Amino acid sequence: MGKKRPILFSFVTALIVLGLMTSGALAAPEKAKLPKFITISSYPIGSLGTVLATAFSNAIEKKTGIRARPTPADTDVGRVLPVKTGEAQVAILTAATVYFASNGLGEFGAKKWGPQRLRLTFAGNVIHHGMAVRGDSGIKTWSDLKGKRVAFPPGLFLLTVPGLLAYGGLSKDDVVEVRAPGYTGAIKMVMDGSADACHACPVTPLMTEWETAPFGLRYLPMDKNDKAAWERMKKFAPFMASPVWCDYAAMGEGGPKWLAFYPYTLTSYDTTGEDVIYAFVKAMVEGRDLYKDVNKPASAEWTLEDTLNLEKPVYVPFHPGLIKYAKEQGKWTAEHEAWQANALKEEEDRIKTWKPEK
Repeated sequence: MGKKRPILFSFVTALIVLGLMTSGALAAPEKAKLPKFITISSYPIGSLGTVLATAFSNAIEKKTGIRARPTPADTDVGRVLPVKTGEAQVAILTAATVYFASNGLGEFGAKKWGPQRLRLTFAGNVIHHGMAVRGDSGIKTWSDLKGKRVAFPPGLFLLTVPGLLAYGGLSKDDVVEVRAPGYTGAIKMVMDGSADACHACPVTPLMTEWETAPFGLRYLPMDKNDKAAWERMKKFAPFMASPVWCDYAAMGEGGPKWLAFYPYTLTSYDTTGEDVIYAFVKAMVEGRDLYKDVNKPASAEWTLEDTLNLEKPVYVPFHPGLIKYAKEQGKWTAEHEAWQANALKEEEDRIKTWKPEK
């Protein structure tokens, strides 16, 4: 028996070594699924989007060891394209851009685009919206806006401005349509008196300048309980959500008030790897302390709970990587599952029935 022990010992040792080698071989591909770099496509330098993307990149790098960086772009297509091609993993986009891209509208209405298979990765702070007029204009109610000059910038504002008018029971035929070169251009037109009203977001730096000007700033009133008004708005701009209480930034006359909103999102494609987005989401949740104070209150509003809140406007299916993490945390419910199934069906219907705009 004594002579057999070295043979048995050698055999067991060989099995252990083989097992270690096999486990190492299996572990390697798992690790290889994660990229060495994660890129976040974002808004231009100086914007809230880039501030957030930089802070998120820091959290991801510290929590995962994967190097991360934001890449700014001036246009919606410029932000979406890198994710489509795989050069970036996620993009910071407003819910309005997500709606346009997923429906093949506006810039995404060309043949080479069409409805995009976007996936929600994470969501956070909301962007407030209202119809602004000069404080010295005498325009205090929506009916006062009849016959007045309203600025219409291009792009999504060709939906949001009619949407806001519809909230007030008005249409484009009730006002004088004045073409504006862009969002900030429209604000400047009202400030200098060449237009009477425009779509405005209180967090825009130019709105702070407007608020402190001698002529003052006023938003036309929005009532959180007027469900019919909100539904009229959504017929023109489905991505605009029901009211939210806005108590910061350029509030103008009367201070805090109810306004429309849509959220900022971190959005991926259905082709972005599940493991990559899982690691991304995990880092966002566990690394929240690394970015929540960067630009309050906006930076503090990026949470898993906000991301999964179905009362916020969510226009595209959730990414499988996010779902995997949410399930592990016990946050994924039967309601989410039903919502996801419907969202995937709606996506297929959009793609089948879509026709290019140009």
